[in-house]
Amino acid sequence: MKADLVIKNARVVRHDGEFHGGVAVKDGKIVLTGADEVLPEAKRTIDAEGRVLMPGLIDPHCHLGVKFPFAEDMRTETAAAASGGVTTALLYIRNLKESYLPFYAERKAIGEENSVIDFGFHFGIQREEHIAEIPEVIAKTGVKSFKCYFGYEPDNPIGIVPATDGWVYAAMRILSKVPGGVINVHCENTQIASWIKKEIAATGRQDLGAYTESRPAFCEVETIRRMLFLAEKTGCSLHLVHTSVGMGPVLAAEAQARGVRVTVETCPHYLTRTCYDEDLDMRAKISPPLRDRNELEGLWHGVMNGSVYSLGTDHVPFLPKKLEDLWTEFPGVVSFPWELSLMLHFGVHQRGLPLTRLVELNSFNPARRFGLWPRKGHIDVGFDADLVLVDLDEQRTVKHTGKGTCIYEGWTLKGWPVMTVARGDVVYENGSVADHHFGRGRCVTLPS
Repeated sequence: MKADLVIKNARVVRHDGEFHGGVAVKDGKIVLTGADEVLPEAKRTIDAEGRVLMPGLIDPHCHLGVKFPFAEDMRTETAAAASGGVTTALLYIRNLKESYLPFYAERKAIGEENSVIDFGFHFGIQREEHIAEIPEVIAKTGVKSFKCYFGYEPDNPIGIVPATDGWVYAAMRILSKVPGGVINVHCENTQIASWIKKEIAATGRQDLGAYTESRPAFCEVETIRRMLFLAEKTGCSLHLVHTSVGMGPVLAAEAQARGVRVTVETCPHYLTRTCYDEDLDMRAKISPPLRDRNELEGLWHGVMNGSVYSLGTDHVPFLPKKLEDLWTEFPGVVSFPWELSLMLHFGVHQRGLPLTRLVELNSFNPARRFGLWPRKGHIDVGFDADLVLVDLDEQRTVKHTGKGTCIYEGWTLKGWPVMTVARGDVVYENGSVADHHFGRGRCVTLPS
């Protein structure tokens, strides 16, 4: 057998261990893994020179096509993702019309015309009709993951329709009967945050800390407790997205011990930035907000002990922020190109995070959570050849040239992806993504 691609002389790291050797790829799939001497001839052979070869990242949390045209974002942002080692991105996507079915068909087609990497969808519940439509949506699109948003007042600047507990409960009752069905919740107590915001905004404060203090950590903790209660009542599988509070993983672990099916996601910004960092201003407004050092350390505790289940970037490329008013500023930052480097620098190098655990957080767990297993998230025969080659020792300074707001500009990080392979194609190497890779990505949320 002659392979299409062989990567050899690598430190191959999976969620369950590591070995020295490499992989052989044919027709987009891994056909052999093992020591260098067993790997076949190939059209292209890459010497990894002892660097780390990991499964490609599955980023289960991003928002594309919000403020820029969807087709444009699917080009610019999936190229940025590929540069960061991301080989599959799952989009949280909202539709204000009655049905998600035409919307899915349109977005799937536009995505496949433009994307560099594979992509899929979670759908936001934005009106009552969306709840009734869940069984049909699952049957006709394969999307089994739905999101409810708290923490947004009705007049929020990005047009999100906030959920009610009734919506969550009704959706949970339906999804609890669906194998692989999951409800994703943005946890913040909308009413309490709204009340405190009025008080703090009246003082005239415009610093980033004021935004955080207007929606304190207990607002998130309270809603997490409420959602866990409803998940326990209904038997529904619950995913707590972009968790910013240290109590999140603690409460989830307690609930898991009672048999609740719950998982916790956090994001690189909550592990590396605080709302009181002196170089940050309203540009670093994120929803939920950056917190203080105590919450950051609490989240790292969860990352290290296993109670944080997965990582997502919550990457959202907004128009340039206006810097006029903290309270009406768009929330959101971009992280695709740096998530892996941030975790290597602050996790692996600074805190001793095992690479196997990083693979679990970035690839293995998201694949299992969102129906991509046993196709993605692992380096083994039969899996898609989604791979990232990492130089643990390379030091590079963050430079942001794309859309959206980067809160890491000028940081020198140790550990960078140097090559990304998506379904067997080398899509990122020598610092760039070649033009012919646009439109090669495929939708992974499909009817079964």
